[in-house]
Amino acid sequence: MAQIGNRIKEPMFKKILLAAVSLVSLIIIFFAVWPVPYTKWSGLQIAYPNLKNEKSLAEKLGYTRSDILLIVHADDLAIHKDQTDGALDAMQKGLVTTGSVMVPCPDFNRTASIWRADPNLDLGLHLTLNTGHRADYRWKPLLPIEKVPSLYNPDGYMWRGLKEFGENLRITEALMEIEAQIKKALAIGLKPTHIDTHMGVYNIHPRLVKGVMKLSRKYNLPMLPSPYHLKEMREKMYVYPDTIWMYLLIAGEKYFPWHRKKLYDRFLRNLKPGVHELIIHPSFMSKEYELYVWRPYILTEDHAYWTSPVTKALIDKLGIILIGYRELQKLQAKNWRGLGSDQANALK
Repeated sequence: MAQIGNRIKEPMFKKILLAAVSLVSLIIIFFAVWPVPYTKWSGLQIAYPNLKNEKSLAEKLGYTRSDILLIVHADDLAIHKDQTDGALDAMQKGLVTTGSVMVPCPDFNRTASIWRADPNLDLGLHLTLNTGHRADYRWKPLLPIEKVPSLYNPDGYMWRGLKEFGENLRITEALMEIEAQIKKALAIGLKPTHIDTHMGVYNIHPRLVKGVMKLSRKYNLPMLPSPYHLKEMREKMYVYPDTIWMYLLIAGEKYFPWHRKKLYDRFLRNLKPGVHELIIHPSFMSKEYELYVWRPYILTEDHAYWTSPVTKALIDKLGIILIGYRELQKLQAKNWRGLGSDQANALK
């Protein structure tokens, strides 16, 4: 009887084993073939297109309603020499149209010198209130600890993560530091075209964003919009793209590096008429920088895709028009310049 039971169990075990192997194989094949973006940092970040009866942003910029316009935006310039040089290389090759610079970071002075030497560079400021990389790669606020104590961690540097930053946030001090970063860039002769936020930090609190909106108006710097105030910003004639996208994390990319290309190809093919922004992080990668970043392959694959002649050929084939933030800045200035005093006061 025991032998009969064993004979029955053996085929059952083989069936279970075969089913398990088949399932694992299917999962591997799926991830090898089909790129899947995941986490809140991947995919559509913000969407607020114009209503059908309104003049579209594309039309306000001088294009037609049927045009597809794309801003390809490189984040994190000045965080490290490799990041700066990788982004600038991608801009020089024509597919990356703009980027943003981190004023408190280690490579800022060198980046500023390059920027001043080429005033045609379409660059903004990546407003920075935390670090975000590995614990031993960090920097300090511009303002001293006596003025903005809430922005300093116990070691005397900016907080690393958003959680620690949020737990210690004093909105007045954060806005003081943000304005100090803008003022420093302007004081040394830089001409930023926009402002945005490192790791989404100014979106951590609605009142912090409201303060940034005032600075956007004060210095005429179009800003990465806040999900808290999209409708209000559109009504008050702030200028920002119809949609904003980012593909930071893609399932299986470490093992299937072609995923990023497949996903970006799909993104480009699916774009509809309107003004869109894609946030990327193109970078070179030295052994030193590799020690500080979480997933180096994301940065190098971004650089590879957005400097590729194959990508350029696809963009040309699809009729996508690449633009930067300078055009949006001119429109925003025009919007506000035409206001009467009562309307202008209503925006404050």
